[in-house]
Amino acid sequence: MKEEFRPRLNKFENELIINHRNPKGEKWLVLPDVHRPFHNKILWDKIIKYIRENRQNIYGIVLSGDYLDLFTLGSYNENSLKNLTGITLESEYADGVKGLDEIDNALGKYKKSCKKYFLYGNHEDRYFREVAKGDKAKYGNALLNPTEALRLHERGYEVKENWKDDYFTLGLHLDVIHGVYCGIHTAKKHLDVTGGSVMFGHTHRVQSFRQGKRAGYNIGWLGDVKHKVYNYMPRFQKDIWANGFAEVYIDNNGLYYVNQISIYNDSFFINGKMY
Repeated sequence: MKEEFRPRLNKFENELIINHRNPKGEKWLVLPDVHRPFHNKILWDKIIKYIRENRQNIYGIVLSGDYLDLFTLGSYNENSLKNLTGITLESEYADGVKGLDEIDNALGKYKKSCKKYFLYGNHEDRYFREVAKGDKAKYGNALLNPTEALRLHERGYEVKENWKDDYFTLGLHLDVIHGVYCGIHTAKKHLDVTGGSVMFGHTHRVQSFRQGKRAGYNIGWLGDVKHKVYNYMPRFQKDIWANGFAEVYIDNNGLYYVNQISIYNDSFFINGKMY
């Protein structure tokens, strides 16, 4: 992030971090904007298969915001019963739990040793906007926040809930955020504003912009663009959305190497294999 928000590490702190790194390096998967229950199910199943087949080599997984859609709490469908047919907040949370179970099952015996990070996005933030309304008392204790409903802490996730400001740092220099800006040159915009290397989803687009040793990576999303729930967006806007995710390797010096995974026809090529 910008220097005023992130103090520079001194030499001793740098050496301390490096000396405690995995000598074999760290492989991370960063999964952006799943938007359950409106995710790309074919693609999700392939990602789960990849995790299962490579679980012994996966050091950590980051769910980088908008894992849940929380359609039922969104303003797009306010006062519209036809859009809510068959969808409840309870069913959205249940599907979110199912996805996390699938990740844990794919990790198998490695699920406890695998580091797991969960960032809120603007869709998880719909919960906070809902309870901030003046009539929130009508829910009593029935309206759980996503952290509670998904039992994230019990599952071993480190959770950060401030979608605009929070981030996780992989290695020494790569900040994973949800994303804030949606302009046409969004990778450069995030790089310019944060002042350091940054990875994000949010825009549902795939971009990268490198400037010297710093880079911005917009890594796409994992939703199903064909689902009717996204019909509030015009066709030409959805046409520029692209499924994607990222694999990040951190070497034993804390330096990062990013592999942005391109997805076509719900398939991707990674580590020498087509899924």
